[in-house]
Amino acid sequence: MERKADNLRPLFDYDAERPPAIEIGGTDISVRDLTYQTAPGRGVRAYLVTPAREEGTRSAAVLYLHPGLGSRATFLAEAVALAGMGAASLLVDAPWAADTAAAWGQAVTDPEEAVREHNRTVIDLRRGIDLLVAQPGIDPDRIGFVGHSVGALFGAVLAGVDRRLRAAVLMAGTGRFVDVAAVNLPDLQGEKFEHYRRTLAELDPAVWVGRAAPTPLFFQAALRDEFFTEEQAREFFEQAGEPKSLEWYDAGHLLDEAARRDRVAWLAGVLSLERSR
Repeated sequence: MERKADNLRPLFDYDAERPPAIEIGGTDISVRDLTYQTAPGRGVRAYLVTPAREEGTRSAAVLYLHPGLGSRATFLAEAVALAGMGAASLLVDAPWAADTAAAWGQAVTDPEEAVREHNRTVIDLRRGIDLLVAQPGIDPDRIGFVGHSVGALFGAVLAGVDRRLRAAVLMAGTGRFVDVAAVNLPDLQGEKFEHYRRTLAELDPAVWVGRAAPTPLFFQAALRDEFFTEEQAREFFEQAGEPKSLEWYDAGHLLDEAARRDRVAWLAGVLSLERSR
């Protein structure tokens, strides 16, 4: 006998008088979607992740900057994990975020415009630190940074410029902006390459990362990186002052779960977080 939909409806009945049982693990966490202004007409979209905080306590905070193929959501799960350890996070959309990457890429084909845009991006990050330290209960002496790929390049510059950073993780990076341009611009060769390199040389991460000391730096590098060579990664590390450390992972450019665990554990130690996950 054919079973009609009306006859099947009782399959989905339940006891509506009994409320659902709720189990809550960990700690209360707030995720806010915001935009902060860094200059007239220039806004930065971000997620602000904050933990529940006991009155009278202060939290560490971490500023996150995603890789080229990413957005402010890239490190959201990691930020939530850090919130469970008592840390706040600000995850920003870089100018190369997924929905603005084409316009940004077109702009930085011109090295002079790249200098202007990169300067503005560093200021965006400094204003992000301003936002973090202005939040109630944030400890201004425990501000960290995590940047991946091109995010690591800007993190190296930021660490050399802004003394408020007390720790920085630089993932799968290189010491020259021209190395990133070469990956994305196949025609950037010969004299064009040299002109681009010379134009951005004073802004290069290799220059600024050496000025980050005494901020502790943790470099994470990939043995099977599709974009940057082992030599480039080692040179980037060698340009930094002490204290610094370098870990290699048997992974591609995006790194892996082992790198995430090491990164969270390192931040927990340097920023005195409650516990490691």
